[in-house]
Amino acid sequence: PAQAKAGNYSKDHIHVHGLDISIENARGSYRHGVGKDGKPWKSRLPAHYGYIKGTVGADLDHVDCYIGPHIRSPHANVIDQLNADTKAFDEHKCFLGFPSKFAAVNAFHEAFSDGKAGQRFGHVTEMTMDEFKNWLHEGNTKKPIRYKAAA
Repeated sequence: PAQAKAGNYSKDHIHVHGLDISIENARGSYRHGVGKDGKPWKSRLPAHYGYIKGTVGADLDHVDCYIGPHIRSPHANVIDQLNADTKAFDEHKCFLGFPSKFAAVNAFHEAFSDGKAGQRFGHVTEMTMDEFKNWLHEGNTKKPIRYKAAA
């Protein structure tokens, strides 16, 4: 358990469009933890889930990503994820290997078991892989790409 909490455990590694990605959870597996309210949660993953090595996101960890079944897809979709309670920007969730923006958004919604995916959804931005790589390395991965505060 201590190794898992520290992220110090064996992970699968893949390369997608030249990006080095560590897979923390395989498609169909469960992520679990304890929420701020002290209640345990568990969610079945609709796609492989991990992070892009060599990047830093808003939570000061690597930028998170989901890997879909169409890894040759020439587009990436980045969702500005919000805090479900405050609506403040939380972090990005990137979707690689999805055939469309619609498929990426569906996977985002499927990844949450608490019924609050809609409250976490800020905005989705579709990019070419070149635009995505540029954003990862030259853009600001700590701020939302496009964010409007709730009225």
